[in-house]
Amino acid sequence: MIPPRLRVLALAALLTAALPTRAAEILGLLPATGANVDPGTLEAARDAMRGHLEKTGREVRLCAGDPTHEATPAEAVAAAQAVGASRAAVLRLWALGSVVRVRLAVYEVTSGRQVHADDMAGSGPADLDPALYRLAQAYAAGAAAADVARIDTVTDKEARPQNRITATRGFGLRLGGITPLDPSGQSTGTGGGIFWQYDARRFLADVSIDLFFGNRYHDTAIGFGAYLPLTQSDVAPYLGLGLKYASTHFLGSWNAGLQPYLAGGVIIGRISTVQLRGEVAFFHDLFTNLREQRNGLLWTAAVVF
Repeated sequence: MIPPRLRVLALAALLTAALPTRAAEILGLLPATGANVDPGTLEAARDAMRGHLEKTGREVRLCAGDPTHEATPAEAVAAAQAVGASRAAVLRLWALGSVVRVRLAVYEVTSGRQVHADDMAGSGPADLDPALYRLAQAYAAGAAAADVARIDTVTDKEARPQNRITATRGFGLRLGGITPLDPSGQSTGTGGGIFWQYDARRFLADVSIDLFFGNRYHDTAIGFGAYLPLTQSDVAPYLGLGLKYASTHFLGSWNAGLQPYLAGGVIIGRISTVQLRGEVAFFHDLFTNLREQRNGLLWTAAVVF
């Protein structure tokens, strides 16, 4: 009588033996080719890539090939078949200025289809080995090289700050008037303000301080706005919106709070160091009650330098 435990173990062994075994992956690595890269660097890159791929648990066999000509998929497959590999790996390097880029492409021998392609850029020879390591790790993980970075494989190129377009900055002075939408029509005021303007080509932004005074209405506000130019020419109409924190005096009472606004205007001399700017803004006070004034118009003319 076979004990139940032994019967279970025997059944598991039979099932395991019956499962089809997956053939081990063998990579055929062709000679590295390149553009504007010396032969010694190409040979070293191939050796380094072989070591990094073997660390992922794959068997790597070196294939014959022409180091001066990048193999086509059919040529890569034929070279891999010649050494009994199941996949063909093609390594390509090229240098342009101070940037060196590395590309790895892998083809299935049985079908000839591309099963993996990835590339990385470095700022010079010192970045080649980290790039090759990450390409090998990314292939093993079925991911992109950009997603498998470790603290010790970050390239010099990646460590550098990204270049950014510099926004044109200007200081502005403006004068104008304010007209609350008061049914009596007697609450207008005049004044002005200062602002710091930033022109990022696709959009404009500013930070402003304004003071407007009248017989029955006072408005002091600080805020910021963002605007979309409708053209890229020297004379540029624009539309925008913003938000201010305002302190107002109206009908004998003081109130303070948020004051969003919508604006439209035009900049004359946008490509110059001195600009003229005209603007009309509709604002809405969020801090007053229904019996008090809540909306108004602000119209200004400004110079920016």
